[in-house]
Amino acid sequence: MNAGSESRSVAILGTAGIGKHHAKWWHVEGAQVRAILGRTPESVARAVETLKGMFPFQGRGYTSLDELLAAERPDIVDVCTPTEMHYVHARTALRAGCSVLCEKPFVYDAELTSREMMGQAKELIGLARRQRVRFGVCTQYVVAARTCLAICPERFRHLESYRGYLVSPTRGRAPDPCQTWVDLAPHMLGAIQAICPDGQVDWPSLELGFADHCARARFRLLRPEGNAVACDIHTDHRDTEPRNVRQLTFNGYPFDIGGYADAAGLFQVRITTPDGTHDSEDAMRRLIRSFRDGKAEVPGRMAMRNLEWMLRVLDIAQGG
Repeated sequence: MNAGSESRSVAILGTAGIGKHHAKWWHVEGAQVRAILGRTPESVARAVETLKGMFPFQGRGYTSLDELLAAERPDIVDVCTPTEMHYVHARTALRAGCSVLCEKPFVYDAELTSREMMGQAKELIGLARRQRVRFGVCTQYVVAARTCLAICPERFRHLESYRGYLVSPTRGRAPDPCQTWVDLAPHMLGAIQAICPDGQVDWPSLELGFADHCARARFRLLRPEGNAVACDIHTDHRDTEPRNVRQLTFNGYPFDIGGYADAAGLFQVRITTPDGTHDSEDAMRRLIRSFRDGKAEVPGRMAMRNLEWMLRVLDIAQGG
């Protein structure tokens, strides 16, 4: 089950936000979007109409995950519900024998300690292994980072510095740098983890700047081969221009990640560098395609490390 590139049946949990874009990419990649999950009958009805406006959605809507799984028996469950529900929804789907792709962070509940959250994360990874299904996290900047470095690999044979700069609109949020970190840092941490999978944070080198909407962490990343990488993760929410910034910088060479809709109305990525522009497929689309075909771009080991770093920085920022 869940291997190869033949058609897959998918259930999307939560389509009010990013989930609707996941649903469209699953459809474009040939999967059957069989069902969605929402909180209320009214929200489900609105979501169904939204999806019908995006692609020929013919699935059914549910407010009970147990009922959805029993009736639809999907191959893959894509978890896009609010963060505090990720653990429960992923665990339920894994127990039902489904492969699970989960939005980042795949475990987070502000009411729990970091130790408790890491325990939940370990439980999910172990459950997927025992069930012999895939588990992956949707942190698409892992794919974007690899795409950037492939544009001019000769520049980065010896990586010395990395900056991940991610900004999005506040959308009415009250200033909370810790929440900004939870919302955005997994992407920028994932980018350097993809390039330096065996790197370890030199925690005594950590410097933090958490204020208003901004959450920033600077640290040295130690690599087994000996050289360290100077890292700067800068995340922010704001309503002044530019309100959206997606920038990865390696060895001082910036990649600005934007996008556009092609003639068919599909979102494509445009990466701008000092030497020109480069177009490619959307990183989320490529991540979803990989999962469809049997590969998790952010598998258990990487997902655990991403969560561990995110939580440890958060604990230090909160005085833990």
